Amino acid sequence: MLPQRNVFYPIKMILATRIFWKMIDPDNMTYEELLDLGETVGTQSRGLPEELINLLPTTKYKSNSIFSRKKSEERCVICQMRYRRGDRQINLPCKHMYHTECGSKWLSINKTCPICNKEVLLEE
Repeated sequence: MLPQRNVFYPIKMILATRIFWKMIDPDNMTYEELLDLGETVGTQSRGLPEELINLLPTTKYKSNSIFSRKKSEERCVICQMRYRRGDRQINLPCKHMYHTECGSKWLSINKTCPICNKEVLLEE
């Protein structure tokens, strides 16, 4: 006679895991408990590798009109600084642009555009 297999075992494990994770409250954990949790969960980078970021095109910023005395109000949405003529900008596939340094730092942490939240995908 074959032993009976419990077909609900995987479902019970999934439910138990979900309940366990809902019970974890990082705000009420000690430093050591947080370190243990980090080792258990692991780390995963959500950003792009530097090699891929370096493949994105860059340009120099040019104001709308060189004859206009009015200052440009265009700003980098990451650092909130006004663009100045000659600033290097990184161009994302969604056509949004940022200071090269700001955009590179952002993309190393998060691989989506800060304005439209489209994932930055590089076509190879």
